[in-house]
Order: sequence, then structure tokens, then C-alpha cells
Amino acid sequence: MRDIPIRYMVLGGAVPDTLARALAGVVELVAEDEVPDAEVDGVLIHARPESQAIFRRFRKAGGALPIFALTDDAVSVGERLKWIRHGADDLLDLHTAAETLRRKLVNAPRPEAVRQDAEQGMFLDRYLRCMHRYVAARQVLVGKLGEQALSRYLDCVFLRDQALKAAEDAPADAFGQRRGGQRERLKWPVRVTDPFQCDGTLLNVGADGCAMALGAQPTERLRIVVDTGAMSAWVDLEVRWQRRAARDRWEAGGLVVGVHLLESRTSGG
Repeated sequence: MRDIPIRYMVLGGAVPDTLARALAGVVELVAEDEVPDAEVDGVLIHARPESQAIFRRFRKAGGALPIFALTDDAVSVGERLKWIRHGADDLLDLHTAAETLRRKLVNAPRPEAVRQDAEQGMFLDRYLRCMHRYVAARQVLVGKLGEQALSRYLDCVFLRDQALKAAEDAPADAFGQRRGGQRERLKWPVRVTDPFQCDGTLLNVGADGCAMALGAQPTERLRIVVDTGAMSAWVDLEVRWQRRAARDRWEAGGLVVGVHLLESRTSGG
């Protein structure tokens, strides 16, 4: 279990006392000179015109942590979009920032907080068996499509998925951000075995990829092992996006490029 709270550095002004008290014990707010950048999970920046230089300095230095702009005023849609274009993850109203940060940071599933149950295991067992056949068939088809074949194929299936889901409330997203027919959020342990080793949590799966949380920064290619309780499989991934969600947590989405069924504990297949 994590023995220290999530820690956010406040730049461009003082640490707001009311916000620090509201987040006490959950998210620790620290001033810029209290800890090095490497020892924080994210950044809050007072949203003033001169703060844009701080955003640029932090990003230019390679900062990949979540960064939120903070304002005393009510937040309009236009202001949010402006700060997001400057590089912020979002613009927060000081009066509601505590609730927003709790929702964004505390409720996010973590690799050490994984719930296993038979229903999710059965779902993943079916999913992996189907993906094993699908990825093999996709490779044969892509091999006949010529230049940039995989990209052309994925563009086509993504547009088809958008058309099928156009009438639904939430938009579809690529590489495992939605799972049709699965009401409960997926949280299942996985293990990265190549090119390094670490534990992680499978957060979502889709027709061509999956999303996960990891305890180490992902590389461009990963091999993960999934044990459903009835069988095991290793899955090869091409990582297409990643973000550092906390000091010891990265979130990533990858294209499934290979599925290999390792064993079955209930049958010979």
C-alpha cells in the first residue's frame, strides 16, 4: 500500500490554505521550494497570464506529470479550453478544486488496488480466446492491403465503430477505452515480462487494444501476462499513448499485435 499521500507542487503563487486543508490526508500540497520536481505526482499552477511561461518551462524540461491550472474565478468553457491549449490537463476553480482533484486522483484504480472476481475472469478468458483468433486473421488480411496496411485497416474499423456507436451517449475511443456490454469497470492484475518486469492493472479492453496502469514507464513495445483463473496468456502490445498519472503510476494504451494462449486449467485447448 502507498504510505504517503499524493503530492502536488503549487507554482506561480502560494499554496492555498483552504484547498490544502480540504485535501489534508489525501493530496498533500507543497510549495515549489519544498521538494524537488522528481518527488511530486503533479503540479498546480496559479492561472495568471505570466503563468504561461511556467507551463512552458515545466514542459520544456520534460515534465510529463499532470498539470492543472488554478483560478479564484468561476471557470468558463472558453477559459478551460484556453488553458488546455497552453498545456494544462484542466483549469480548476479554487472553490471546487478539492472535489475535482479527489475525483480525478483518489478514485482512479491503482495497480495495488485490484479486485478479482469470477465474472471478470470469465470475461477475460473469452476475450483472450477470441483475440487469439482475431489477431491472427487480421495479420493475414493486413498482409494483402499494401503500404501502411495496418494503419489503413485501423482507420477503417475505427470509423465503423464510430458509426455503430453514434447514437450512444458517450463517444467511442481507440485502443480499449470502451467495452460494450460491460457495466462494471474492469480492474484485473497483469504482469509485464518484457522488456522489463513490473506489475500492473488492466483497466479496459477493446477490439484492437487495451488500456492499463503500470508501476513503471512503458516502452514502445510490451509483453504482458494475463492470468484469468482458468487460463494464462501473454499479449504483445505496441504502446500508442501513455501518461504519467502519479509518481509511481503510468497509464497507457496499446495495440494488440499478438496473443498466445499459454495454458488451460479446465480443458486441453
